[in-house]
Amino acid sequence: MIIELEKARKLKARLKAGEVCLGAQIAFSDPAVAEILGRAGFDWLVVDTEHSANTTVTVRAMLQAAASTNAVLLARPLRLDPDEIRRFLDLGSPGVLCPFINTGQEAQKLVEACRYPPAGIRGYGPRRASVYGFDADEYFRDANDALLCIPIIETQRSVENIEEIVGVEGIDGVCIGPMDLSISLGAFKQFEHPGYLEAYEKVRHACHKHRKAMGTACYSLDHARRCSARGDQLLLIGGDDHYLSAEARRWVTALRS
Repeated sequence: MIIELEKARKLKARLKAGEVCLGAQIAFSDPAVAEILGRAGFDWLVVDTEHSANTTVTVRAMLQAAASTNAVLLARPLRLDPDEIRRFLDLGSPGVLCPFINTGQEAQKLVEACRYPPAGIRGYGPRRASVYGFDADEYFRDANDALLCIPIIETQRSVENIEEIVGVEGIDGVCIGPMDLSISLGAFKQFEHPGYLEAYEKVRHACHKHRKAMGTACYSLDHARRCSARGDQLLLIGGDDHYLSAEARRWVTALRS
């Protein structure tokens, strides 16, 4: 049994059943972070290589650290790049959370990057993913159906094309990126702005219609609770740098007040 694929299958089943799955983003490069967050009880984790110093080497270390936890750890590539995505998958990432997916065509390209022919264009070479060849046949047999493909929705254009994006077979759900989406809508960090709320509801409606998981990064604990109450499933509730800075600030403020 390949651990990453088995955990990914279970997460897919939970999403299809309508369960809320809590996630956290990792910006730091120490694999202990993945182990700690996994032990804390998160359902899924994302290693950010778009806005941090993380590399393929640190992603591999994170995957190894998270293997002993119940959390599904996904790589967040720099962009929609089939070559980069292939490297993360070959290292064992059971899918990707991909930024700036703006059209149905790009969503289809994402799915194809994560699948072997004839369903996709992924080249063969699953080093750690196939347990260094010990389970190569099993990996090749199961990978196409097990891997998670989750676009990040963060532009006005992606919202306009959301029906096409979530309608692509193989897309498991989407995750709104509130910061970039609010910038694209001309309402930076104005998450109660009518334009932002309208865009958010349009994405939710499309996900519900196509039976795909609706997700969002949550900008506060209250926001996370409201999203959960609405039935949003893929909740990205902060990350390592946020948790560390917030807790450090809380302790210093408490002892100097």
